[in-house]
Amino acid sequence: MGEFVFSKKNMILLGIVILLIGLYVIFVLFFNEKSTSSKGYIYVSNFLIWEYKNNKFVQVTEMPEGVQEHDYTVYDGVDKKSARYAQFVNDKWHFWDDDYNDVDTKNFRIASTGLDDISVDDFNLELYDSNDDKYISLVNNTNNQEELTLFKNSLVKVDIDLDGDNQDETLYTMSSYSLSITEVGYDPVSYLFIVDDGNVSVIAKSEGMDPFSIAEVFDVDGDGLFEAIVSKGVLNLPTLEDCYQIYEYKDGKYQLKQDCIVK
Repeated sequence: MGEFVFSKKNMILLGIVILLIGLYVIFVLFFNEKSTSSKGYIYVSNFLIWEYKNNKFVQVTEMPEGVQEHDYTVYDGVDKKSARYAQFVNDKWHFWDDDYNDVDTKNFRIASTGLDDISVDDFNLELYDSNDDKYISLVNNTNNQEELTLFKNSLVKVDIDLDGDNQDETLYTMSSYSLSITEVGYDPVSYLFIVDDGNVSVIAKSEGMDPFSIAEVFDVDGDGLFEAIVSKGVLNLPTLEDCYQIYEYKDGKYQLKQDCIVK
């Protein structure tokens, strides 16, 4: 009789263990999947779709399912608007409200759904002027006049406060790569650099066919500081498949926050 009772207890304990294991498996499969599911999307102009997942911004190269109907926050320039429906037609986003009235977005910059911490500021991209000569020479003091000319012709800059000190810094890109030149007497190189209170800092450098280009500047993660969205390696028109990086000011320096992650 004692042996039978002992075995019965063991069977009960075994049943409890199996039940606990089953509950654990269900918890892991269901709740972990839920925690890693998409929290929302960001559409940057007409060339970039980010899915915010696992605390990362993952590039999506195809239209997400169900993208047509969401609660959208849309930035037309710096004007914040709301939309209910969206459609990507002829390589361009279109938005409508609850009553299917067109949401005017002549200067569409960013749209988001599921993410409420985004903020934007006004900025303008500018080209080279003679005041930039001293900064070019500090970044790359080339003796090759052809290369120097390419740096000047490709130079793009933007004045924006990236470090939150209420004073604009100037963010630059320039490159000695050119589509029209096949053989040159130097190795093409591209730079992303910043001038902060007269001091020049190179943030990133790439060699070969990987020029940088400033795509957008806005607060991506809601920390109160603007991040720079920079394309890398775009040689012609930007597409959903190209590489887009995020740069930020953190711990006293300007640095890469996230390299391109393509789904």
